[in-house]
Amino acid sequence: IQPQLQSLNAKKRPAGRLVAALLFLPCFLVCMLTGWEIWRSRQETLREAEVSITNMTRALALHTQTTMKVADVVLGDMIERAEHEGLVASKEGRLRTHFEDIARKTPELQGLFIYDARGEWIATSLGRVHKGNNSDREYFKYHQLNSSRSTHIGAPIRSRSTGLWIVPISRRIAHADGSFAGVALVTLRVDFFESAYSKLDVGDRGTIIFAHDTGTLYYRRPFVESIIGLDISSGPLLQFYRRTGQTGTAMLTARVDGVKRLYSYRHLDGYPLIVAAALSAEEIYAPWWSSSLQRTGGLAFFVVVLLWLGKRLLRQLAIRERLEEKLHIVSNGLAQANAELSSLAMKDGLTELANRRAFDAALLHELTRARREGTTVSLLMLDVDHFKKFNDNYGHPSGDACLRQIASVIAMQVTRPADLPARYGGEEFVVLLPATSQCGVATVAERIREAVAALQIPHAYSCEKTVTVSIGGATVDPCSIGMDPTNLIVAADTALYEAKRDGRNRFKFASSLTVADEPLQENLRDLRLHV
Repeated sequence: IQPQLQSLNAKKRPAGRLVAALLFLPCFLVCMLTGWEIWRSRQETLREAEVSITNMTRALALHTQTTMKVADVVLGDMIERAEHEGLVASKEGRLRTHFEDIARKTPELQGLFIYDARGEWIATSLGRVHKGNNSDREYFKYHQLNSSRSTHIGAPIRSRSTGLWIVPISRRIAHADGSFAGVALVTLRVDFFESAYSKLDVGDRGTIIFAHDTGTLYYRRPFVESIIGLDISSGPLLQFYRRTGQTGTAMLTARVDGVKRLYSYRHLDGYPLIVAAALSAEEIYAPWWSSSLQRTGGLAFFVVVLLWLGKRLLRQLAIRERLEEKLHIVSNGLAQANAELSSLAMKDGLTELANRRAFDAALLHELTRARREGTTVSLLMLDVDHFKKFNDNYGHPSGDACLRQIASVIAMQVTRPADLPARYGGEEFVVLLPATSQCGVATVAERIREAVAALQIPHAYSCEKTVTVSIGGATVDPCSIGMDPTNLIVAADTALYEAKRDGRNRFKFASSLTVADEPLQENLRDLRLHV
């Protein structure tokens, strides 16, 4: 289990980073989606405003063009009568009556006028002929110098008869030979456009413009008389018209008031006139801003709540990870302690050799393996000669020190990894020698005996006057692989006591051992229970 836990721990990634990534990803996606939706909503708002202002401009152009065509038709009628009946004072009464009738039927026209070649008033729809001369007017001079019979739309002027701002629309009257005979004039009141255009909703900061395509301003909403006739040819609208053509829509900033607006303009077909309508960018985007702020506020609340929850979760994960680290440390400590306890449970506390329990388990394991592989198992049993007298004479501490020295010598003489030296009990030791022949057993036994004798530990009650050991050995051959482990121990112990009986400080080897299988199995079961 421990290697599996170590493998899983190596694959584990910090949970805090994963949670942070999982928190960041939805926040990022939600922010991106909300941002895209806000941007798309802004574009949609702008498109709707473009459609609205374009339709309004189209309606303005249609209305203005209709007015111009009415004026054009009336001018045609006026010229036809003037040229047919002649420009004489005797005809003034009939012409005036006719002009008054036309003025009543076409309220968009402010006045109808006929001037002779000198600029004298011949006829008018105003009810009577005013004394005076209009030869100084721009439109009169234009027709004097130009033989064109087309309609001329002049710059806005103040009417001498009414004092109002008017738009002069005129045509040349010619004699039969084509020479200049006078001017036919129709005037439109500038405030007529105010009454017509004021019904259109362009917001509080929107505007409507009616101007000549050369840049002369006739009307601008909101209506201010002081800017009538202003030259706007260098302004953004006329500049855009020159770049774009007959129609166009664009976001422009007016020079008059510095307000940014969405403008849509149209050039009238057949007339040198431009009409334009504009909505303030601030008013266009006001609903969008309100909606966007609500969405942004909701998003901010969501992100704050999510981050707050994420922070708490990360804190809990950090606490849990710290607890896991401490638990892991404690677990490793416990595992190490358990390993040390297991090692201590299988080790003799005095000599540091394997204890009786470890020896019994190892003997059972080696006998089982020897039976399976067809090898031998040998055993040495050692006893310290006259050790009770040594203890009585030198004391138990010295006896313990003696046993530790002997254990150290035994461990040094047993060099193979599979060999196991162990303390059997008291002053008795055993050495388990798997796959070792009788000759090998004898060699190891003699090395141990000589090494102990070489320690020269004083022992007054020993024949050698030093501490010595007696050793008995036994080997199980392949024919007796199923034997009872106790029999091997008894055989080695019997050989040990034969060595003691023969004078001690020597090695004796037991004869070969064989037993029946059934008693062996019963003894093996007892040994397993013991181990």
